[in-house]
Amino acid sequence: MIKLVDILKEIGDASSQPYSFDFYGNYSNTRIYGFDTENYPYTVELGNVTDEEEPNEIGVRFYVPDEKDPDIERDNIVTNKGELFKVMATITAIIKKDLKNHPEIDSITFNPAKKEGETTNISRLNLYTQYIKNAYPNATITSGDRGNIKIKFK
Repeated sequence: MIKLVDILKEIGDASSQPYSFDFYGNYSNTRIYGFDTENYPYTVELGNVTDEEEPNEIGVRFYVPDEKDPDIERDNIVTNKGELFKVMATITAIIKKDLKNHPEIDSITFNPAKKEGETTNISRLNLYTQYIKNAYPNATITSGDRGNIKIKFK
């Protein structure tokens, strides 16, 4: 069983190296990246939020795509089989690269999914928040009313 202390140590010392990833293209105001782990392929979507009040905000979504329709998330599998830290390191690397290529972006949002059998998304929320704090120590992190998280960089 992985303890939170072990997670924080792993995150804090940044020992997990990301998988190599590819930029697949821009589709309907969403930039698509992908990478393969030992067990599954992952898709990472960074999409512009269509909110006139927040024109420089993107939403982050990542998932294992369905084999028949890659636009659909496979939610019937257990992911992160020993790959959790490398997956998170890769997603962080993708976001950093994308933000470097798009300096106009000043904030990102995401909504952690609930694990099967959980009533809240608190464990994933805590994990993602720790990665964000490590990657962007000066960022402002706030919770939204729908369980989403907003990270403001500037």
